Amino acid sequence: MAGFTHTPIIGRDPQRFARQGVGLVCEGGGTRGFYSSGVFEAFMNAGILFPYIVGISAGAANALSYISGQKLRSRQIIENYVGRHEYVSKRNLVLHRSMFWFDYIFQTVPERHIFFDWEVALRQPLSYNAGAFDCETGETVWFTLDDLRGGSGRLDALGNPLGDFTGVIASCSVPLMCPIVDYKGMKMLDGGILCSIPIEKSIADGNDFHVIVLTRNVGFVKPPMGHERLIRTVYRKYPRVAEALAQRHTVYNRQLALCEQLEREGRALIIRPQEVVGDSRTSADIPALLALHDAGTSEAEVLMGRVLDAVL
Repeated sequence: MAGFTHTPIIGRDPQRFARQGVGLVCEGGGTRGFYSSGVFEAFMNAGILFPYIVGISAGAANALSYISGQKLRSRQIIENYVGRHEYVSKRNLVLHRSMFWFDYIFQTVPERHIFFDWEVALRQPLSYNAGAFDCETGETVWFTLDDLRGGSGRLDALGNPLGDFTGVIASCSVPLMCPIVDYKGMKMLDGGILCSIPIEKSIADGNDFHVIVLTRNVGFVKPPMGHERLIRTVYRKYPRVAEALAQRHTVYNRQLALCEQLEREGRALIIRPQEVVGDSRTSADIPALLALHDAGTSEAEVLMGRVLDAVL
């Protein structure tokens, strides 16, 4: 496939699926989410795909390269693109009103530099759910593979229709850092506003066991966000955004406690960083992000025996 900066990694179908009733639950976290990408590498190395995946923000976005079966695609993105100002920077705030320039991340990179295999991703028989926050109703809205399958009207390098990342972009649109996304008649922001760890979604959809990938280390407790006056001013047309952000730390800590309770009861397995992870979700420190990614792979591989025993 000529025209790509990097030799395209063609996606592969999984060797096996986890049993029905197992959910893969993915926390967001901006560039901290590359830890999850490392975990997904371990799953691809083991040849296993989950029949149900629910993710928020970076968790939803990074899961796509796992669904498409493109080993090391995310690592190549870290090595070659995250450090560019087009990916994440204050300059983007001036030029594009967003720390993350989503046209670059979800269009330029997959269509010109590091191929994304839509054909493999969209043929997988699984339930994929990316959560975004509806600024008008104050509720979480879920986008599926069918929403991505809606298409952009363009073709990829193999002649297959390009999918539509807009629902995932909405899920990734961090408040104060990114603009509101207008999609399907809704005004959308980061799903982590109300549902940072979507464990309750996995339970509500009938799963009896959950593999939970977190991007915060053991012992983390989310503090209040602060900036109340700024948030009320910026989102004065959407008061439910400010209301949800004021309670975000409480909701997050409740969801985290539920995950840990389920693990104690033998109904979940948590994979999360063993070392303390910094607070920044916009870090472009390439060596640190590569180390975080590789830690995700190695730490998941240590647990892989337990994972496979629980989900097969």
